[in-house]
Amino acid sequence: MQTKESDVVSWALETKGQYSTKSIYRFQTDRGMPSRVAGVIWKCKIPLKVKFFLWQVFHNKLQVAGNLIKRGWKGDLNCCVCDTVETINHLLFDCHLARLVWGILQDILELESVPRSIEDMSMTWLCGTGPLPKRLVMFFFTGFAWALWITRNKMAIEKTFVKIPTDVKYVAISFLQ
Repeated sequence: MQTKESDVVSWALETKGQYSTKSIYRFQTDRGMPSRVAGVIWKCKIPLKVKFFLWQVFHNKLQVAGNLIKRGWKGDLNCCVCDTVETINHLLFDCHLARLVWGILQDILELESVPRSIEDMSMTWLCGTGPLPKRLVMFFFTGFAWALWITRNKMAIEKTFVKIPTDVKYVAISFLQ
């Protein structure tokens, strides 16, 4: 099925029927549909660098080994903690350190389950169908994801390993405060 040029133009228009740079950008990136996650990210009252971090997480642009290899990076492809291929999902959900952090959060909030991937987070938890309000989910996810990222960078770049894995929890809590 061919798309008429008028159909493309109508997708690129704002709801008021006017063309804007924002509307064409939304058309090119999200096929004309506004991103629910992006709206939640940019409305959060968090530092701008953390907003950019979250945007990179949800758009698979974060500088983890799996993404860097695609750009010609010659470094190690594996996670510095568990020697598995480092991807965003691995870093934030599958790594031993991430599982520990999510388990702690699950116990603290007495949840039946926690998100298991970026897709699970964006399609279920941030759409309001999880057990917590989406703003609260984003609040906790931001704090714990940022703490995991900071800890990972210290381990991978500075070769400074945490003495106790639960220290990540304290980094997250201090950030949330």
